[in-house]
Amino acid sequence: MTQSKCPNILVIMTDEERFPPPYENAEAKAWRLKQCPGREAIARNSIRCHSHYTGATACSPARATLFTGQYPSLHGVSQTPGMGKSSFDPAMFWLDADTLPTMGHWFQALGYQTYYRGKWHLSDEDLLVPGTRTALLTTNDHGVPIPDKMRNYQAANRLQPYGWDGWIGPEPHGALQANDGTNRDPGFAEQVCRTLDELDAKARAGDDQPFVLVSSFVNPHDIVFFDVNWFDDFRHHAGEGALPKVDPAPTAGEDLKTKPSCQADYASQYPLFYLPQPDIARYRQFYYWLIAEVDRHIEKVYQKLQQCSFFEDTIVVFTSDHGEMLGAHGGLHQKWYNAYEETLHVPFYLSYPARLKPGEHQGLTSHLDLLPTLLGLAGTGEKEQQALAESFKARYTEAAPLVGQDLSPWFRDGDDGQPRTLYFMSDDTVETGADMRGAHSDKPYKPVTQPKHLETIVTNEVAGGRWKFSRYFDNPRFSQGPGNADGLKVPSGVPDQFECYNLDADPLEEVNLMAEVHRHKLPEDTFDHLRRLLAEQRASKRRLPQNLNQQWDALLA
Repeated sequence: MTQSKCPNILVIMTDEERFPPPYENAEAKAWRLKQCPGREAIARNSIRCHSHYTGATACSPARATLFTGQYPSLHGVSQTPGMGKSSFDPAMFWLDADTLPTMGHWFQALGYQTYYRGKWHLSDEDLLVPGTRTALLTTNDHGVPIPDKMRNYQAANRLQPYGWDGWIGPEPHGALQANDGTNRDPGFAEQVCRTLDELDAKARAGDDQPFVLVSSFVNPHDIVFFDVNWFDDFRHHAGEGALPKVDPAPTAGEDLKTKPSCQADYASQYPLFYLPQPDIARYRQFYYWLIAEVDRHIEKVYQKLQQCSFFEDTIVVFTSDHGEMLGAHGGLHQKWYNAYEETLHVPFYLSYPARLKPGEHQGLTSHLDLLPTLLGLAGTGEKEQQALAESFKARYTEAAPLVGQDLSPWFRDGDDGQPRTLYFMSDDTVETGADMRGAHSDKPYKPVTQPKHLETIVTNEVAGGRWKFSRYFDNPRFSQGPGNADGLKVPSGVPDQFECYNLDADPLEEVNLMAEVHRHKLPEDTFDHLRRLLAEQRASKRRLPQNLNQQWDALLA
């Protein structure tokens, strides 16, 4: 039974969940599928995109990119707090609510109710204890809610300027046990289910106003806490032999000599930056356990939606902000200073029972496509999206047309779409900042060597299959002060470095065709085509703040 003229939308997100790599062993795959009934239930009803990529890393840049439909060069959220920076570091830039409309604003303009539950991380909206930088907690170390503090956040409604209602903080980020995913995710699921109950009661009473609801979970992000003494359930399962054998990546032993130099430097220094994460069997099992742990909450939310009167008329999206290296490529961890599949390639399912048939989509898709696609499925076509973007300019200083592509025609037709090129960028220098001392050792460390800023294309527009081409460079905006305009051509003295992989012939990305020893394997016409595509993608998608451009144009005139 149709409850509204426009579809409702439920976005379910995890944090740091990669697309299962091609080297996943059979035992690990079977265990994952069995232990993740929530994801599998969504997948059965969905269009499953097999080549979906994040637009930026790490957490904050990726999320701001997904929810604004623009890249960090425009929305400004280039950094993630954590190792060298706190949320209040001078080099930490958050999304300003008056610069760009978010997904919430776009759908509010179409008459939607918009709600956000769970991890946010586009801006710092924690309620602080007066005179401190200490966030007001809403759970204890065992995940038990603190009701009066939750009411404080509910009353404050800190995400309202960003187009969302209902957020209850604090941000599930940092080193406190109370904020890890195993403690916070159960509460986020409860909040989402309660919101769905309230919306269903209104719908059954005749209220047909559509909604967008974000259910944003933390795990498997807790992989960063491997080997701390918080995870009793994991130790119990591991001790009972209830976890699968998870093989190391075939590239775990790479020496990285033919790869951009920042990768080896980052791999060697990571244990100094944060917590040592040895690539051992238990470490890899912990990641799989976390994937199963958060699935309990995904399943709870999805089952609640299935019980609602508007299930058939609700678009469900499942994805993750970015992936996780898990020791691949010479012992890389987390997601910085690389563009490997483990970091960029993420799961993406989209279901709309009333309108779309489940199936497989093999075409290239990106987080930048999510917002225009949802708008398209809600009946707002390209011209209407352009008009809406234009109308936002009166309210938001940097409002601009969306960068991504509306995939709804492909999804409706069951079409893999035309060959295309995706763009990725990262300026996230997480280890730099005002506190460059190891979290575990408390010893000072040096920043990762330049060049370490990167931009990447993934394309199937070049002869020979699917290609990935990356440029590593020293971005003068960051090396010469945060006020320097992105892309301003000020020589840094550090030569660019490059990576190139044919993903069909080399799915593990072992042979860097831009390395001197392999350069002869890359045809010149292919190299020229890739270089040209990267320049085109940069010019069309790596937008800059218009006000900053005008400022620098005046100074350089």
